[in-house]
Amino acid sequence: MDCLVAGANFLLKAIRHEAFTHMDGQKEYVQIDQNDLFPYLLVNVGSGVSIIKVDGHGKFQRVSGTNVGGGTYWGLGRLMTECKSFDELLELSQRGDNSTIDMLVGDIYGGLDYSKIGLSASTIASSFGKTISDNKELSDYRPEDISLSLLRMISYNIGQISYLNALRYGLKRIFFGGFFIRGHAYTMDTISFAVHFWSKGEAKAMFLRHEGFLGALGAFMSYEKHGLDDLSAHHLVERFPMGAPYVGGKIHGPPLGDLNEKISWMEKFVQKGTQITAPVPMGAPATTGMGGFERPTSKGDILRSDASAALNVGVLHLVPSLDVFPLLEDPKTYEPNTIDLDHDEFKYWFTILSDHLPDLVEKAVASEGGTDDAKRRGDAFAHAFSAHLARLTEEPAAYGKFGLANLLELREECLREFQFFDAYVSIKQRENEASLAVLPDLLMELDSMDEEDRLLALIEGVLAANIFDWGSKACVDLYNQGTIIEIYRMSRKKMQRPWRIDDFDTFKSRMLKKDQPYKRALISVDNAGADVVLGMLPLAREFLRRGVEVVLVANSLPALNDITANELPEIVAEAAKHCGILRKAAEAGGLIVDAMAGIQGDTKDEPASVPLMVVENGCGSPCIDFRQVSSELAAAAKDADLLILEGMGRSLHTNLNARFKCDALKLAMVKNQRLAEKLFNGNIYDCICKFEPVS
Repeated sequence: MDCLVAGANFLLKAIRHEAFTHMDGQKEYVQIDQNDLFPYLLVNVGSGVSIIKVDGHGKFQRVSGTNVGGGTYWGLGRLMTECKSFDELLELSQRGDNSTIDMLVGDIYGGLDYSKIGLSASTIASSFGKTISDNKELSDYRPEDISLSLLRMISYNIGQISYLNALRYGLKRIFFGGFFIRGHAYTMDTISFAVHFWSKGEAKAMFLRHEGFLGALGAFMSYEKHGLDDLSAHHLVERFPMGAPYVGGKIHGPPLGDLNEKISWMEKFVQKGTQITAPVPMGAPATTGMGGFERPTSKGDILRSDASAALNVGVLHLVPSLDVFPLLEDPKTYEPNTIDLDHDEFKYWFTILSDHLPDLVEKAVASEGGTDDAKRRGDAFAHAFSAHLARLTEEPAAYGKFGLANLLELREECLREFQFFDAYVSIKQRENEASLAVLPDLLMELDSMDEEDRLLALIEGVLAANIFDWGSKACVDLYNQGTIIEIYRMSRKKMQRPWRIDDFDTFKSRMLKKDQPYKRALISVDNAGADVVLGMLPLAREFLRRGVEVVLVANSLPALNDITANELPEIVAEAAKHCGILRKAAEAGGLIVDAMAGIQGDTKDEPASVPLMVVENGCGSPCIDFRQVSSELAAAAKDADLLILEGMGRSLHTNLNARFKCDALKLAMVKNQRLAEKLFNGNIYDCICKFEPVS
């Protein structure tokens, strides 16, 4: 029991979306404040039921329980049906009709509700009550109906006793776990209904996504000290590799030794079609449509087949270097994803990502030299990611509360799992070189303008250059119609105000104040090539010109054609060859160690050396979740009074509605028609300039 409580405490503290409610087949995740976790009631439903009041870490007491639990259900079920396993009995219940066995309120009151005391006609008045008056033998009743009647009788009883104990101790949170539940949708619905019914809607039953592992986790935590006592959720990242072997979280055998073994296993699953070779006994498989993968049926002692009952196994990574972004206005209420991925929304993105997959595989393989090994890994990646997509289409909440940011990050993690670390590396290098070649002319053009015109041109330049996004099909199609510079110039010419969101004038007023506008600007950059070179670097230069420290924030790991923190210093160094402002700032920020020879451009107007710095954001995705950023970025943010987020991923897909303790400027070109319509009732290529001053 000590292990059980320790496991529950760890999950509720470490996993952000661990707890959920389940009513009428709908799963809804509940955000638990780890500083306000205790006390709570933990109901462990195994053979019997233990009800535990948890007051803190290592502080708990068993306050009640009942001998009517999972063992009762299975025992009576075996006696009354021919089921040979607990799972088979549960499956029978899904096809049952308990009204043939249970006496309902409507049976007593002529098919009517008993509204005076708040009972509907379908409320069970007496479990198995109809069998008293029926002149039938056991064999006359359908096993499915018997199983459902048993399930409801026992689940309602557990729900009622649990709620009464919560009422007794003044507790609002009731978490259910144990072998009896195991993610079974109908069981959770039944317990939830009972708690809702007896509490008159004041209390909710909650369940844990990893409840099958409470005791094991607790045993691991208590066996020896792992230094995990003071962990916070932002130190832990849950990932879903294809490494068990398992499909969609279902373990089919022992761990795989290495990448080659993993790929071989996946090839067997794909090539065998309907026949599976696996290291554990399995029944005849039933197809799932998951990229050629198969799933066992649930006859006899085989794993359950229905998606809702699957244990979704992730790998929890400890990343002590992650931190909460200190400039979030309210980290407790912060939600990075702008749009929830409901079933319809997920189907749309399933199509988008599936259509993009062949092109991504082609570039990933090319980035590794197009070798046979790279092609084999590319095929394995495609099948693995397709399996993830199919699993999530079947159940969008399978991996927790999943937004578009999580989905895009899953794709990048899947690429890295099959050792594709930078699929767009050659494309990024080519676009960087082309953009750097025309940067001097652009800087000369900007320097010829007065400050108001220059500021507008800079923002227009950022929005125009943000069109270069290899994650957008519309933009990829554009690449086939001209060179990078031609597309950039075309995009600049189409900049017509007012934009879809146009706060430029407010931003201009703040920037053109006579005193120094800001002390430090954090500028989050997006794509390589024209986006960073012709868009963000000139904007950063303008802040440096005005004596504002600039911190360029870039991805820690590659994602599509996004620039990384490792790549940025080289680009800055090249740009600095043509600009004294950038050179002195880069030297002050440690990006250039020695003064470079042959500097071009006029340096007489250079300000005192304010630094230009580069930090990594802790991410490997086109989006950013400010609940988990690098400690380097968190430290740099403490002195910042302006945050600039650029690109669809970081300012539209995520963080469009996020509020910060400093001024925030969100810049993006919308490169997806559905997103434009959903967020702004707008059109593709609409521009967003959203300025949010704190005062």
